[in-house]
Amino acid sequence: MLQNIAQILLWISVIAWSLWFGGLMYEMVVILPLWSSALPESVIEWNSRPQFIINPTRFYLPVALTCVLVSLAAFITAWKIGKNWFWHLISAVCAIATLGFTLAFFFSKNEVLFRNQHGELNGEEITAIANAWITGNWIRVVIMAIGFLAALSALRVAAVRVKNNAPISST
Repeated sequence: MLQNIAQILLWISVIAWSLWFGGLMYEMVVILPLWSSALPESVIEWNSRPQFIINPTRFYLPVALTCVLVSLAAFITAWKIGKNWFWHLISAVCAIATLGFTLAFFFSKNEVLFRNQHGELNGEEITAIANAWITGNWIRVVIMAIGFLAALSALRVAAVRVKNNAPISST
C-alpha cells in the first residue's frame, strides 16, 4: 500500500515540477524580454499599461505549494520504505529552496518592477533592481532544473525497477 502511495506521489511530483519549471521557462522566453528589453523605460512602459500588469502568483502559488508538499511527501514515503530515497531528497530540498528563495528575494523586487511601485526611484535604481531580478532568476532556474531532474531521475529508477520486475518502490 505504501509503495503505491509512493508511486502516486512521485508522479504528482514530476507533474508539478513540469508545470512549475515549464512556467518559469515560459516566463523567461516570453514575458521577461517584454519588460527588460530597454531598461528602465521598458519597466516603466510595462507598468503604464494596465493590460500588461500580470499576477503570476495566481499560477505559481498553487503549483509551487503542490510541488513542495508532494516532493516532501514523496521523500518521506521513500525514506519510510527505505529504498532509493536520494533523488526524492534532492527534489524536495530544491523545491523548498526555490520557494524560499522566491519569497525572500523576488517579492520585494516584484513590487517595484511589476506592480507600478517604483515611485520616486530613478532609472539607474530601476535598472539595478531589474538586473538583480534577472540574475536571481537564473539562480532560481538552476535550482529548479536540479530539482526537476532529480524528480525525473527518481521516476527513471522506478521505471527500471518495473522493467526488471523488481518490487515497486517509491523511486
